[in-house]
Amino acid sequence: MKPEKDHHQMIHELLLENQRLITENNQLLKKMNRRSIWSFWLKVVWFAVLIGLPFLLYYYIVEPYFTSLGSSFETFQQGLQEIPGWKQFYEAAGGNTRGGE
Repeated sequence: MKPEKDHHQMIHELLLENQRLITENNQLLKKMNRRSIWSFWLKVVWFAVLIGLPFLLYYYIVEPYFTSLGSSFETFQQGLQEIPGWKQFYEAAGGNTRGGE
C-alpha cells in the first residue's frame, strides 16, 4: 500500500507544480498583452504626431508670417522660380511654370 501512496503523492505534487506553472504563464501572458496594447497606442500617437506636426507647424507658425508680410503661396512660388535650377526641376516634375494660368 505504501507504493500507491507514493504514486498518489507524486501525482499531487506534479499537479501542484502544473498549477503553479499555469498561474505564472497566465501572468506573463497578461503582461505581454498589456505591453502590446500600450505599444499599439503609442505607435498610433507617434504616427499621428509625425503626420500632423507638419500641418500644425504650417498652420500656427509659417502661415501667420505669410499673412503678416502680405505674401501668399503664389508669391512664395514665384520666389522659388528665381532659385537657380528650380525651374528645370519643377518642369521635370510636371509643374506649371507660368504661375497659376
